[in-house]
Amino acid sequence: MSQLDFQIPRFVPQWVESSLENGKNILATSNQGIVLHFNEAGVEFLVKTAMGSGPVRQAREATLLREYSAYQKMEGIEGIPKCYGMVDDRYLVLEYVCGTHYRDAEFEDRDAWFASLLQIIREFHARGVAHGDLKSKSNLLVTRKQRPCVIDFGTTVLHKPGLHPLNNMLFEYLKRLDINAWVKHKYHGNYEAASPDDARLLDYSRFESLLRRYRKWKKRHP
Repeated sequence: MSQLDFQIPRFVPQWVESSLENGKNILATSNQGIVLHFNEAGVEFLVKTAMGSGPVRQAREATLLREYSAYQKMEGIEGIPKCYGMVDDRYLVLEYVCGTHYRDAEFEDRDAWFASLLQIIREFHARGVAHGDLKSKSNLLVTRKQRPCVIDFGTTVLHKPGLHPLNNMLFEYLKRLDINAWVKHKYHGNYEAASPDDARLLDYSRFESLLRRYRKWKKRHP
C-alpha cells in the first residue's frame, strides 16, 4: 500500500481507543486533544481526536471539523500535510510528515526555505485559510528534503465569502499574524534587521504595536 492509494482504515476508532487505553502511539497533546501516530502496512499517519466530555468535547470536535474543512480547501498545496479524511466526526486522519521542528533544524539554504514558506502561506491565504498560530515554532517543520511544512491548523479561521463582517475582519487579522510571524522567524525577532521588502510585509494591529513598544520599554528599564 502506498501513500497514493491509502484509504482511511475502518479500524481507526478501535485503534485510537485501544491506544488511549494502553498509553501507546501517543505522539503529542494539543488544545484539541491527543495526536496519535500509526504505521499501517508501511504507511505512517496521524489521528487527531478530541478529548474530554460534554460541552468541552463538543467544542473540541467542532474545531476538528473546522480543521478538516481547512485541509479540504488546501488540498494539493505542497508543504501542507495530506488529509485522508474524518472518521465519525471525531477522528481527523492526516499524513505523517517526517521532519525536524523549526526550532531544532539545521538549514542548507535558510533564505530559500523562508521564500518557500512565504509562498505556502500566501497559497493557503488565497484558498481562504488563515493559520493564526505560526508564531509557535512547533507548527513549522523542516522536512528531510529541506522543504517547509506547516502543521496543526487547530486555530484556523476560514474565510466566508459574502457579507460576514466579523468573519472577514478576523480572517484578515489572522492573515496579518501569519505574515508577521514569518518575518519574526526569518529575522529571529530582530525586525530592525529585516530587508526593506520584508519590512513592508509587517502589518501590526494597534494592540500589537502597543505591546511591542511596551516590550522595548521593558528592555530599557529592567
